[in-house]
Amino acid sequence: MRFSLIPVLACMSLFSVTSCADFDAMEEDAGDLAVNKAAILPGQPEYEAAADMNGLVAKRVAKKVNFWGKKEIVPEFSAFNVSGADTSVLYNVRIAQVASPNVHRNVIFMTAGQKISSSGHENGVTGQPADWDDNCGDAQCSGLSLSGESMLLKLLDQNWFPSAWVAVGTDNNFDYTLSKSKRERLVAGFVNWIKTKITSDTENIVLAGSSRGGCLVMLMAQELRKDHAYDNINIYVSSYDGVCIKGEEFGVKSPKINDPVRPSGTLYGGWSVDMNAQFPNHQNLHIYHVTGGQEVVPILGVRAFSAYNGSTPPNTGTDIDWGWYKQTWVPWKHKEIGNPFTEPSQSNRPAAVADTIDAQLWWLENQI
Repeated sequence: MRFSLIPVLACMSLFSVTSCADFDAMEEDAGDLAVNKAAILPGQPEYEAAADMNGLVAKRVAKKVNFWGKKEIVPEFSAFNVSGADTSVLYNVRIAQVASPNVHRNVIFMTAGQKISSSGHENGVTGQPADWDDNCGDAQCSGLSLSGESMLLKLLDQNWFPSAWVAVGTDNNFDYTLSKSKRERLVAGFVNWIKTKITSDTENIVLAGSSRGGCLVMLMAQELRKDHAYDNINIYVSSYDGVCIKGEEFGVKSPKINDPVRPSGTLYGGWSVDMNAQFPNHQNLHIYHVTGGQEVVPILGVRAFSAYNGSTPPNTGTDIDWGWYKQTWVPWKHKEIGNPFTEPSQSNRPAAVADTIDAQLWWLENQI
C-alpha cells in the first residue's frame, strides 16, 4: 500500500475507477444523470469500438537485479536516468509498447491515472483491464490486453496518425504523495524518454491521460513546448479530469471554479489555473481538457484543475474554446470520466462516452 501516511485512503483506489465512497457530494442524486449531461457538439459522431489488442507486455522502467531488492534502470529506458532518479519510484512505472514502425511520423503516448495499491485498475483512455498486472514480475507484466472501446484503439482504428510509434503507461506512478522533487524528476524522465522517440520525420505528438495521468501529460507538453527545437511539431494533449497538486504543480491554485453542469447537491469544480501563463508558447499546440471536478480524496481537496478566462477566476465556469485550448464541463464522477464505458450506469454510458472519449476523438478529427 503506497499511501500509509493517509489512512483514510485505505479503502479506495486513488484517481482510478473504483472507490469506497463518492466524495464532494452532500446529497448526490443516485438516479440517471443523462438529463444533466454536458452539451455534445452538434454533429459529433459516435466512434465505433475497434478490435481488442492482446498479448502486449508492460515493462518496468527499473527492475530488481538481486535477492535483496536492488533496482536498476533497464537500458531501453535509460532516458529516465535523470540526476537523482529514484529506482524505487521507477520500479512501479510500467510501459507497454504498442507499435514501433521504422519511421516515426507520429508519436503517441497515453497513460492511466494513479492507483493506491499494487492492484491494477481499468482505464478508458488506455483500455487496460482491472487485472492487467496479474502477471507482473520483477521485470515486466505479460499478457496485457487493451479494450477496443478505449480512446487509444479507437484512435488507431481511424488511422489519422499513420506510421506512429505508440505506447501506453499502464502505471506511470506519478504518485500524489511523492515528494515534489521525486515528482519533478519523474516528469523529467518521461520528457527525456518521449524525446528519444521523436525523429526528423516526426510531425505530430499525441499525449492523453486521465486523472494524475492527465496532469502528467500536461506537464510533459509544457516541457516539450519550452524546447523550441520542437516548435514545428504539432502537440495534441487530451486530459480527462486531470488532477495536479494545488500550489505545487502546473500553477494550480485556489479558488475552486464550480462545475456549471454538476449534479444537484454536489460541489464539483476545478482548482483554477492560468493556462496562458503555463503555455506562453502556443505554436502548434492543441489541448482539450474534459473536467467534472468531483473531489477525489476526502478532506484533502484533491480534484481536477480548470482554466479560466480573464484576470480572475470566476465562481462558476463555462466551456472554453480559445483555439489552442478547449475545455468542456461534464456532470460525471471522476471514475466515470476515467472509464466511461464501464463505470456509469448502463443507461448513462452512451452519454458519458460521448462527453469524454468520443468528444476527444471528434476534437482531434477537427484539428488534423
